[in-house]
Amino acid sequence: MSFDERIKSRVDEALGPLVQQLIDEAAAEREAAVRADRELAVREIRQQFAAEIDQKMRDAIDAAENRHRQAMADGEAKAAEAVSAAVASARIKEREIEMSCASRLLESVRGLDGATSLSEVLDALGLAAAKEAARAAVVVLRGERIQGWRTSGFGARDKQPKSIDLALAEAGVIGHAVSASRAVNTKDSPTAAVGPGFDTLPADRMGLAVPVIVGGRVVAVVYADAVSHDGGDRHVPSSWPELIEILARHAGRCLEALTVQKAAPRPASSPGSTGAGASASPGPSVL
Repeated sequence: MSFDERIKSRVDEALGPLVQQLIDEAAAEREAAVRADRELAVREIRQQFAAEIDQKMRDAIDAAENRHRQAMADGEAKAAEAVSAAVASARIKEREIEMSCASRLLESVRGLDGATSLSEVLDALGLAAAKEAARAAVVVLRGERIQGWRTSGFGARDKQPKSIDLALAEAGVIGHAVSASRAVNTKDSPTAAVGPGFDTLPADRMGLAVPVIVGGRVVAVVYADAVSHDGGDRHVPSSWPELIEILARHAGRCLEALTVQKAAPRPASSPGSTGAGASASPGPSVL
C-alpha cells in the first residue's frame, strides 16, 4: 500500500465516526424537524377542524334558537288568534243570549199588555215567569191567605195550582213579600228562608217573591227560583230575579189600567141609539 493510500485510509478511519455522527445528527435534526412540522400541521388541522366544528355548532345553535323563537312566535300568534276567536265567539253568544232575553221579555210584556181581563193578566204573568225561572208560581191574596193561581216547574202541583191554600204566616218568603210590599228573597231574613211555604227549597238556593201591587195594595205575588223539580240547577239567564221583578211590576200596572177602565163610567147613549145595544162595550172581566 502506498503512502497516500495509507494516509487516506487513516483519514477515513479518523473521520468516519465523525462523519457518521454528523450524518446521524443531521438525520435526527431532520426527523425532529419533520416531527415538529407534522405536529404543527396536526395542531393547525385540529385547530381548523375545531374552529369549523365550533362555527358549525354555533350555527346549529343559532338555527335552533331561531326555530325556537319562530315556533314561540307562531305559537303565541296562534294562541292570540284562538283567544280572539274565543272572545269573539263569547261576545256573539252573549249578544245572542241578550237578544233572546230581550225578545222573550218583550214578548211577555206584549202578552201582559194584550190581556183584556184581570184573569188574563195573571195567566200571562204566570207564563212569562215560567220562561225566566226554573220554578215559578203566581198566587193571589184572599184576605189573610194565599191561593195558587198558576205554577210551573213544581211537578204534579202544576196541574192543580189552586190546591195551594196557605195562611200568610205559613207562606214563607211570599208572606214576607206581602207584609213588606216589596220584592223579598230567601236571603233577606231567617223567616223567609223556608221558601214559598208550599214546597221545599234547598238551603243553598235562593227563592224570590215579588208582590203585584194595584193601587198601593198587594193583590198577587210571583214566586220564582232556579231549582228544577229534581233538585238540580237548570240553565237560566243569571238575570232572572230582575226579570221576574220587571214582569211583576208591569203586571201591576196592567191590572191598575184594567181596574181604572172597568171603573170608568160608560158614555151616555146618543139620541139615535136604541138603548143598551148602543152603549160602550163592557169593561174587562174580574178575577
